[in-house]
Amino acid sequence: MTRQFEEIYAPSTEDSQNGSVWRMISDQVMGGRSQGQLVRTLKDESWCDCLQGQVSLENNGGFIQMQMNVKTIAPLSKPFADYDGIFIELMGKPHVYNLHFKTSQLWLPWQSFRKEVTVTEQWQRFFVPFSEFEGHRTFSRFKPAKATRFAVVAIGEAFEAKVCVRRFGVYQNV
Repeated sequence: MTRQFEEIYAPSTEDSQNGSVWRMISDQVMGGRSQGQLVRTLKDESWCDCLQGQVSLENNGGFIQMQMNVKTIAPLSKPFADYDGIFIELMGKPHVYNLHFKTSQLWLPWQSFRKEVTVTEQWQRFFVPFSEFEGHRTFSRFKPAKATRFAVVAIGEAFEAKVCVRRFGVYQNV
């Protein structure tokens, strides 16, 4: 099996003219105490955006995330839903992180479609078929055509998080 790729995100310079496509969100939007930040850095001769911070379970907290709006990303050659899945290149402090999609199918802030990945200190390219994103606190099935946001999330336990994204995109099996 071969895959055709279409890159959505890959930073090329320290000071991108448009800034990062990512924004940092923490559980503080709901009263939690987790803290984080986004940092653009050079790792292994590649620019990347890194989410780093402290995930805290205090005050019903428990997450920090880097999130992008998939509706405003670079135009793809065909509709998002016509691809088989996403690819993402990650490295960081070894830990399990989540990949989340939000869609127009969801109404509540705690709902999402999720897939866990284990990050290591070396760059890894993950291929995640859309079919592997499981609903969290929803009975809906993930519909890529309704995707609105994508996030890399440190969630669920108190820990020091650091995860970097070098590339993100979609793929199709051919």
